[in-house]
Amino acid sequence: MRILAYTYYNSSWDTKSGDDVRIHTILAKLAESHKVVAVNLSALVDSYYVHRQDGVTYVAVPRKFYRSISSLVRWSNHYDLNPLIKLTHYIDEFITALKFINLFRNTGSVLVFGSMTLFSFMLRVLGVKNATVVYDPLANYAQTLHLRSRENSIELLRYGLYLALHKLQLKSSNIVVYPSHVDLENAKRMFGITNTVIVPNPIPICYNSVEEYLKLREKRNDFSKPYFILLAGGRGKANEEAVKITIEVFNKLPPEKFKLIITGAWQDMKEYVRNPSIELVGVVPNKKLKELLAIADYGLAPIFSHVAGTFIKTLSYITAGLDIIASPSSIAGLNPEHIERVKVYLVRNEQEYAKMIAKIIYENKLPNHLKTRNAMLCKDAVLNMVNLLREILNCDVLST
Repeated sequence: MRILAYTYYNSSWDTKSGDDVRIHTILAKLAESHKVVAVNLSALVDSYYVHRQDGVTYVAVPRKFYRSISSLVRWSNHYDLNPLIKLTHYIDEFITALKFINLFRNTGSVLVFGSMTLFSFMLRVLGVKNATVVYDPLANYAQTLHLRSRENSIELLRYGLYLALHKLQLKSSNIVVYPSHVDLENAKRMFGITNTVIVPNPIPICYNSVEEYLKLREKRNDFSKPYFILLAGGRGKANEEAVKITIEVFNKLPPEKFKLIITGAWQDMKEYVRNPSIELVGVVPNKKLKELLAIADYGLAPIFSHVAGTFIKTLSYITAGLDIIASPSSIAGLNPEHIERVKVYLVRNEQEYAKMIAKIIYENKLPNHLKTRNAMLCKDAVLNMVNLLREILNCDVLST
């Protein structure tokens, strides 16, 4: 059975963000038993090219209309949306749908990823009627826009059209996939959809044994102070705020009292670092990430402006057995039985975040539990996720 996928993420196989991890893990696991071809729309490429990784064939498609317009008006890659940028996105999506329409007409299963895509709707308009279209909106962004719109009338004008278009996308999909009960219930309440199912986020970090964990843990050469880690993820407003807040908090603390490691594509933030115990390591491969989590004591998740979704960074902390300093939003979509396996320090704002970190380092609190007690969670979680998706694509699961 061949499965076709579409996403507008530039290079999901690089897994530089939580959304990348979800997309590539799902496709790679399905590729173990199916032929998987993913069309990905990218603003970073000049021409079509094929990339194969972990059994998935990615066909990278350039956003030609966006690139031509952006060169005229001197756009850079914006985090947030403005109407003209988003219009170019939809036009490039439609051009892509036209380019590959015969391919999609001749398949029985399509997976569509993206928070504000219209690809399912475009396929239906272009005559793809019989394929089972499974849409994964990645949960976060549409819900964030919805809540912004409710709180601010200007935001309603700015985002209301996008939310209306998002409903067209939902209605054009046979099944809509969400990573947690929180995301699913919010979507039902917001958009009145019923053809929904939960496919949990994949857990990206897994220690295969206690021995593996202990071997990595031994690479830490100083147990006289707590080690903190912030998995900052991809370039996004919420992640940027988390990095800035964290650097600001730790800049004020004595360097001999802690070690802070920040991962992700945030090397440009080095100009804000004034404390020698803060280290920005950039994007690291999975093996190195397992080591960094093994030597750490506390995982940081200070997400105060983002309001929906299940954070893969928090799942990583849990499966690495770290105690977590987190906002309520950072744990909202997690399974309660997983959260109970670690200690969570809840902080509601930047001030509470700073006070909690200061308390921990001045009391020199190091967790005393064996961190690998959660490691085996990931194997079952990934297996269950893949089995559920296979059932969906075989039309055995139609709704919840």
